[in-house]
Amino acid sequence: MDRAPLFALGRRSLAAVLVAAHVLTTTPSFAQDAERAKVEQLLKQGMDRRAAGHDAEALEAYRQAVELDPDNARALAHIGVTYQALGRWVPAHKYLTLALSHGGDPYIDRHEGELTAALSVVAGHLGQLEVYGGPLGAEVMLNGDVVATLPMADPVQVTVGSYLLEVQAAGHYKLGRPITVQPRQLTREEVGLAPHRPGAAASSDGERASEPARPSDAGTSEPHGGAPRWLPWVLGGAAVAAAAGTVIAWQRREHYASLWNDDADCLGVGVSREERCGSELDRGKRAETMMWVTGSAALAFSAGAVIATIWIEPAEEQVGLSGCAPGLGGAVCFGRF
Repeated sequence: MDRAPLFALGRRSLAAVLVAAHVLTTTPSFAQDAERAKVEQLLKQGMDRRAAGHDAEALEAYRQAVELDPDNARALAHIGVTYQALGRWVPAHKYLTLALSHGGDPYIDRHEGELTAALSVVAGHLGQLEVYGGPLGAEVMLNGDVVATLPMADPVQVTVGSYLLEVQAAGHYKLGRPITVQPRQLTREEVGLAPHRPGAAASSDGERASEPARPSDAGTSEPHGGAPRWLPWVLGGAAVAAAAGTVIAWQRREHYASLWNDDADCLGVGVSREERCGSELDRGKRAETMMWVTGSAALAFSAGAVIATIWIEPAEEQVGLSGCAPGLGGAVCFGRF
């Protein structure tokens, strides 16, 4: 048997195997190099857009760079400071924290002071919110956006400000209340949703069945009668606010009266009291008018509170009432949750 052809065949097979191995080992390297080049291109594009004052366009470039290389410290730093420039404090905190976690990276080490300062500024615009209670699985919403479900594993970062906190769960009444998140502070809210009353179960088509009509809703002649139970509290609060306004107005009137009657300040050679202290007289008269107006309002609100207390509706007619009414210098709120 001729060995030469066999040796030639073996050499060709070995060469093919080596070429295939080289292709397999170098192809990922080529792909990684192309990916790194794309990331660098996106970073440069983002920096150029920021330099031109187009932060939103820069943010899109940085987002693409982070999608391609989520562990790229430079990309994380750039997207963090861009979110900061746009006032997007929650994602800015997230990405700046991630960037600073890459200790030892040359870029991060060079800019650690700047990134730490930026993170401190961002943290000043954030607070934390923790909602606890039930039922399990209830959705926690801020201004209509779902931010968590109960139970919460950890507090969530929230931009400082005022919000409408809402909690909802199937088969329960929805809860809503205003909250304020303070900078660098933890806001904790306890909630507990009441289940729907019997007769409010879901029907077979998945929609909530209507509740059976009460006798008073069915056209019976039995009158409801009475004022709502919250009305005396509202009127009483308004009376207190008006009375406080009366006291303040009276104090101001007395102050301006004393200035008007001060001969040392309001009398001079060739100058009348009206010429020198006429403004004090005008202010005193305005304060007196305000005193009479708020005093009359306090009396009217007080009388209304007394009448509403006497003519109050039965307790069983009250279900989850809440609201606010205007008062002097603010609002008087009532409610039962």
